[in-house]
Amino acid sequence: MINKEDITKVCIDDFALKKRQAYGTIMVDIDTHQVIDMIFSRELNDVVEWLKTYQNLKIVSRDGSITYKNAISLAHLKAIQISDRFHLLKNLTTYCKEYLNKIFKSKIVIEKNTFDKFNKNKFCADKNKEMTKNERALKALNMINSGFTKTAICQSLKMNIRTLNKIINLKQNDINYYGKNKLTLKQQQRFKNKQELINTVREMKNNYSSVSKIARELNLDRRTITKYLDSTTTGINGNLGSKRKSNLDPYLLFIDHMVDLGATSTQILEKIKNKGYAGSASNLRHYISKRKNLLSDNCKNKSYDKTQHILVDRKLLIKLIFNPIEKIKELTPSILNKVYEKFPDYKKIIDIVSNFKALLKNKCSNELEAWITTTSKLNIEQLNSFINGIKRDIDSVKNSITYDYNNGLAEGSVNKLKVIKRIMYGRCSFELLRSKVLNIDSMKFN
Repeated sequence: MINKEDITKVCIDDFALKKRQAYGTIMVDIDTHQVIDMIFSRELNDVVEWLKTYQNLKIVSRDGSITYKNAISLAHLKAIQISDRFHLLKNLTTYCKEYLNKIFKSKIVIEKNTFDKFNKNKFCADKNKEMTKNERALKALNMINSGFTKTAICQSLKMNIRTLNKIINLKQNDINYYGKNKLTLKQQQRFKNKQELINTVREMKNNYSSVSKIARELNLDRRTITKYLDSTTTGINGNLGSKRKSNLDPYLLFIDHMVDLGATSTQILEKIKNKGYAGSASNLRHYISKRKNLLSDNCKNKSYDKTQHILVDRKLLIKLIFNPIEKIKELTPSILNKVYEKFPDYKKIIDIVSNFKALLKNKCSNELEAWITTTSKLNIEQLNSFINGIKRDIDSVKNSITYDYNNGLAEGSVNKLKVIKRIMYGRCSFELLRSKVLNIDSMKFN
């Protein structure tokens, strides 16, 4: 039997009995690692009355919940509250990741160090080849309406006369779909629908509707509404234009080299199979054909030159928030410095996260205010949200830097509780669940 008067250091956390409907609160003794108690609520008044039954609480570790903060203050004013370091760091990195996903495209073009800037005279741009079929068709119609002859149009656009006659005979509605595949049309329709929704949200906001009201009326999450109200948000998918991973990816440099030497697809297939390629021959032929269509002797129909530029995956730059560069094999210091030059805000984000980790590691609670001031100057919406959360709970955040206590025991106990709850499969009451959890834990310590 646990004597409540002996309990002085605890960590508390909430858990779901029925997600989004019913929640409880669990308490774990920091000294013994034993689950002490559970209640079927996480509401302020219930938690206050529960905590008052433990009269000698001196240290309480918790997550960033303001309800728990207020409950502890009302029940034990002199108790030291400690905000969990894991939750603090997780919230910061999540906000930074959200911001970087907004400012970066899925692929970032960076200049190589070993080459001079792009020489426009070395590669020419064939504008007609860069145009889509639909754009060429519309241009042909405009030239017809401007009085150009069919011969002049065919010579200018490098177009066959039969193709031109087909375009001229198209109806007005059909010309909008000419040369577009079904996927492109679907993408355009999705973009149109999403943009209309974004415009609706902004119009409702201009009419002084709150975010919560807009979310209810449009049946959307409030975070989605906030995202749509951001002026940088559009209906275009951020991954549009990026290709999926292929089993050819590890061999692309070798394939390009072999193609440049004049090797056939059969010869290349044999060599990459010896290297471990397990894909189909048609996949290789399709890549080689596509590459030859993109490249010509004097022209490259691409927005960047492979000899002078490299593509950096956005996910690699986001990894740097969580891991040092030594653990990211695909990212080198030279590439990172180029990214820093092109995106100075990215370096500031990395420095902000690194400095916060250093605060926690070195227990420099006196430097927290300076870190908040420096971060606030960036005026980034996501970081401002994180800072507001810290300021609202500044004492417990400083305590988390000073003390070694954390909420790991409560988090682990909640995981064990979930296993017991799933074994019960919803057929038992809260009281039975509480008895099972407390009895299992007490058996370990007896």
